[in-house]
Formats: sequence, structure tokens, C-alpha cells
Amino acid sequence: MQQQSEAPRWSRFDWLFVAGAVLLALAARFLADPRTIDDAYITYRYARNLAEGLGFVYNPGQAVLGTTTPLYTMLMSLAWLLGLQNLPAVALGINTLADAGSVLLLCWLGLRLGKSRIVALGATLAWALSPMSVTFAIGGMETSVVIFFLVASFGTYVAGRSRLSAALMALAVLTRPDALIAVGLLFADMGLRLFLARDGSPLSARLRRLPWVEVAIFCLLLLPWLAFAAAYFGSPLPQSVQAKVHAYNLGPFSALIRLLQHLSTPFFEHEIFGRFWPAVGLILY
Repeated sequence: MQQQSEAPRWSRFDWLFVAGAVLLALAARFLADPRTIDDAYITYRYARNLAEGLGFVYNPGQAVLGTTTPLYTMLMSLAWLLGLQNLPAVALGINTLADAGSVLLLCWLGLRLGKSRIVALGATLAWALSPMSVTFAIGGMETSVVIFFLVASFGTYVAGRSRLSAALMALAVLTRPDALIAVGLLFADMGLRLFLARDGSPLSARLRRLPWVEVAIFCLLLLPWLAFAAAYFGSPLPQSVQAKVHAYNLGPFSALIRLLQHLSTPFFEHEIFGRFWPAVGLILY
């Protein structure tokens, strides 16, 4: 499982294109300046209190886990200790670099997996200029970082580095717990390839055992945080998750409609083409 498959060969045009896409991603985020979303300030307060020795708390003396991103909080706390105390600007810098890294990884994945260079490079450019990506990057949320870890995990898995992929998945979960959805898909693919993949491909040839080592790496990296959170807060499950379950309680049909709306309008096309665009966009995309 640890053998590396042949990496794609990049032409000079590929290098120039991805360099331009990275510059576009950097410009789209840095030129916008921080426009911090309210949830980000919760994380910043946890980070400041942690750096100042008050504990991993929102209010000193109250051990309540109200942030869903422990790894991102620790990054902000480290920045505070280093004297970088303008946390919205720090978050913008980290998120912008993470999105630029995702651009590079997406281009590699597209060229590695795709049969069309136009599709691969188009996907790279779409991510670099994605309005929702820019919104969360300048908003100070951890979205850019978790997406970087997820794409890096997929990329290393495709390259045959399944153990590194498992480690990156653990970092993704420490950044956002809903990354567990991707973790389930990744391990399911490892298991299914063991029984179903017999197509003679390099990836199939490597997967001849159950992914016990990968599962162990993933669990061992999560264990310190889970043990700390259970002892310190009483549970590793953030209180904010329970609050949001009640605050954003949608029926199954309403939730499905919202999901389809997001999938069909990634560039807010409905604001130009009207309210009937989602019907077109859903089929198109």
C-alpha cells in the first residue's frame, strides 16, 4: 500500500497555468481583506485564552467546549504567543496559503486522474476563484484548512501513500469533525478495493490487506485530543454541535432542497440568470 504510483508529467504550460491559478487564488483573498464571520470570533477567544494561560475556555473558569475546530484554535493560539495578535489577519493568511495549496493539489489530482487536460485545469481555476471559498477564507473560518487536508489526503491516497493519507485525514477531523464523512469514504474504498478491485491497475495491486495500519494511525493521532477533551470538558462532543442541531433543525425534504441549491449555484449564477437557474445548474454540474 505504500508504493508510489507514477506521477503525472507536467508540461511547461501546466506549470504556467497552475502558477497563474495560485496567484489568482492569493489575489482574490488577500485583496478582499478580512471580513470576519461571527463564529470565527468564538475560536479567536478560545485561542487567546489558551495562549494567555486561562485554559481552553471561552469564559475563564468554565470548561465548556464551544468550538468545533481544536486544531485551528491551536494554530491561532500559537500565532498569539508569537506576537501575531491580529487574529483575523492571521486567519486570512493561513486560509489563503491553504487555498493556494489546494489549487496545486487539485491540479495534480486532475492531471493524474482525468483524461482531459481542459477538465483538470478548469477545475483548478474554478476552485481558485470559487466565491464560497473566498467568503470563508476572508471570514476567518477553518474551511480552507480542512479542505486542504482533505484534498491532500485524497492526493496521497491516489499516489499510493495510504498511511500518510490516514494521518492527513486525522488532521482534517481535528480541524472539522464533519470530515469524518470523507474518512468513512476513504476507508470504505480501501476495504472495497481489497475484495473488488482486480483490474490490474497499480493501485489495485497495492491493496491486498485490510487497512489496519491506516486505521491505527488515524486513531492514534486523534486519541490525545479525545482523551483531553473527555477529561477537561467531560465529552469530546462540542456543545455548539448540540446547539446547532436545535437552531438549524430542517426537515429532511427542506435540507435536501438546500443541498441541491448549493450544488447548482456554486458561483451564485441565480443572481444573474434568475430563480430558475438551479434547475439548469443541477443538471449542468
